[in-house]
Amino acid sequence: MRKHLCIFTLALLGVLGLATVLPAQSNAPLSLQDCVKIALGVHPELQQAAQRVQEAQQTVSQARSLKGPQVDFDTSWTEYQWLPPNKQKIIGAGTTDVYSEVALRQLLYSGGRTQALLDQARLDLLAAHEELRRTRQSVAFQVAHTFFLLRQAEELLRAQQEAVNQVQAHLEIARKRLAVGTAREVDVLKAEVQLADVQQARIAAENRVAVARMTLNVAMGRPADTALQIVDNSRTAPSLGEVQGSLREALPSHPEWIQGELAIRRADAGLTVARSLARPNLALQAAYNLEGGSVPPDVDNWNVGLRVSIPLWDSGNAAGAKGAARARIEQSRSAQERLRQRLELAVQEAQVAMRDAEERMGVTALSVDEARRTLTVEQERYRVGAGSSIEVIDAQVALTQAETNAIRATYDYRIALAQLEYALGRDPALIAEQGSPSGAAGGSQ
Repeated sequence: MRKHLCIFTLALLGVLGLATVLPAQSNAPLSLQDCVKIALGVHPELQQAAQRVQEAQQTVSQARSLKGPQVDFDTSWTEYQWLPPNKQKIIGAGTTDVYSEVALRQLLYSGGRTQALLDQARLDLLAAHEELRRTRQSVAFQVAHTFFLLRQAEELLRAQQEAVNQVQAHLEIARKRLAVGTAREVDVLKAEVQLADVQQARIAAENRVAVARMTLNVAMGRPADTALQIVDNSRTAPSLGEVQGSLREALPSHPEWIQGELAIRRADAGLTVARSLARPNLALQAAYNLEGGSVPPDVDNWNVGLRVSIPLWDSGNAAGAKGAARARIEQSRSAQERLRQRLELAVQEAQVAMRDAEERMGVTALSVDEARRTLTVEQERYRVGAGSSIEVIDAQVALTQAETNAIRATYDYRIALAQLEYALGRDPALIAEQGSPSGAAGGSQ
């Protein structure tokens, strides 16, 4: 338990304290680490999870109070039309009865019910700690995911702008050659059509950048229209072999797995609560009371005693409660096994995605180099009159497609890397200070 409390304390301090180290200038470009810091400081989901922890803490206090003494003060005023004989003996003449009492009750034995309820509350608190930690991981993953999508959109926009520049340069050459009679008019027309096509593609890319920027703002817990510029200053993303983790090793510290284990223990405590329904209860009672009427004297009294309650017949209430508690235990165990399967699938899917993207990055890097050389050759051939305009346009289209494939492979890998770390339940608390494989994934390949 002390270990879980320490983890929660560090997590909560991170939520409350990371906002103090945000970039000084709101209009300064933000790195991935900066975006994560902002999200961990202001994201509504984190605030909601922290509030659930506070609620669980109060529930523990409430459950603990069941084991402590209970002191009540009770007073009443009654006006009678006529006094019953027993009241006349106590308060004498008059028709007014005033009664006040201070009572003390201390539960001595409840068949394990109060302790089990306290155990359940403490387990709920630990589960809330883990929910907060998992929420931090989820927020950090969503920020990383959308950050990489924005970087991908920006890189695709850069590739489209480069294509526009290349086609514009080719159009100028075609017009000059047409002016001196060394090219056909169709060459100019083809270049103009191609320029219109790449300009449309650039406009679409600009819109995708704008949408991706809004999506990142929302992932950070900020209004979508907040001004945002990002910068990619991380180191080169590690290879799959450098970050590949085993779920078996990660499970003992995985927040969702810990929550599942706590749910099983909570269900066990629920069985104890159910069994207590068929067990006796023992309590200590003490009271001091004062009673009088409109005519003195007043009468005071005190009493001390033990109260034992033994259930004899409850029409099957305790048996039904125990059966339901046992069923909840089995449900919790089945849910834990299902969770294991789900986490294993998530890890395997992320590893497959990383492997696929890693292989594509190697292939597309060569394709870009070859397409760039081909375009240079075709542009030179056309400039000296040895090549055709269509060959230049085809080479430009091939280069843009190769660059698009390379950019997508690069950021697919980075997203899959962040997804792997999230599936393994790795905590993002230290991303800002020292970086992590997912944080490092923002670098160039």
